[in-house]
Amino acid sequence: MENSYDYNNMMRDLAKTFETISKGQHNLLSAIPIVGEARGYKHEWLEDVIEPTSDALYGAIADSDTDIFVDNGGKFAVGDILAFDSYDEIMRVTAIDSDTLTVTRGYGGTTAVGMADDTVVRLISRPKSEGSDPGFDAITEPSAEFNFTQIFDRTAKVSKSAVAGEHHVIEDLVDFHVKHHLELLQIELNAACIYGRRYANTSDATIPRTMGGLLYFIGADGGNVIDAETGALSAEDLNDLIEMIASDGGRPNILLCNTTQARAISAFNLTSGSAPLVRTTWSDDRTGAAVYEFVGDLPLGHVERIVVDTAFPQDKVAIIDSSKIALVPMRGRAFRDLPATPSAASDYIARRIIGEYTLEVRNAKHCHGIIKNLATS
Repeated sequence: MENSYDYNNMMRDLAKTFETISKGQHNLLSAIPIVGEARGYKHEWLEDVIEPTSDALYGAIADSDTDIFVDNGGKFAVGDILAFDSYDEIMRVTAIDSDTLTVTRGYGGTTAVGMADDTVVRLISRPKSEGSDPGFDAITEPSAEFNFTQIFDRTAKVSKSAVAGEHHVIEDLVDFHVKHHLELLQIELNAACIYGRRYANTSDATIPRTMGGLLYFIGADGGNVIDAETGALSAEDLNDLIEMIASDGGRPNILLCNTTQARAISAFNLTSGSAPLVRTTWSDDRTGAAVYEFVGDLPLGHVERIVVDTAFPQDKVAIIDSSKIALVPMRGRAFRDLPATPSAASDYIARRIIGEYTLEVRNAKHCHGIIKNLATS
């Protein structure tokens, strides 16, 4: 058997090895799939949303008002039947002028009443009369979201003397170092998937482009964000965030946090009095407790598996839908190692591990959410 690297002049595909390493870690990458392929450095996907069915009153109304103001009149059409949270009255829309709806009060035998500002307005239905012509419903056009690909790179270098020596534990020293560097790349890529900022300088190719991470997408304006204002994490915070996501049509299944907030969740049971939030199995030979899942108080089947990532910010908790997030390699550019020894005269063997990936976060403002500015002590 030769005392040298068996694959010195070959390119090896390390994509499956990287995926195996990722699944064995306790971090974000272990919880999301590696699927698809990017066809260019700017990876795009379509964002579709369900036509809105609710809005809110913009100002209080009296029981005699036939013109009501809403936050967004574009959500409604003439003929819509409306209901209002906390009130029994039903109305029918007869005309629309921007954000002003002209309505028939007390529709269907209900009683007209005064209503408070910010009352939720719900679209019940959009009925049609017999023999009507085709209508043109409000359509929310899909928007295009994107992320840039980012190149990740390490080089394993081992002297030929070290390779030639006998090793009782390590059969192939260069291969050992390649796998070690692949583990380091997994840590680097995981951090980029959390903190990365989407950036590309098309006028200067010497500045590497970077991909946007999870915090970049789900923390954007208009998303499901709760500011804890340095308060301690509570079950109510988590339930509120789950409700916000559910109201947007999301079905989250992962709770992502650092060790600090994971311990805060495990401590819920210590402060819940006679109605424990944590159900545990009794054992005579164990002490202590840890929580692996959080069950929201909405009976919608939302059970969040807790993923503890030491790289995640200590003052944040994210609740995500893992089916809407994916790590996507550039086509033909998943991790692989290549010969990097300059010449036969070089007294070392080098292998370059390189790959190009991006993060895809679909429906970032609807299917995911984050609690920020939590207490960390």
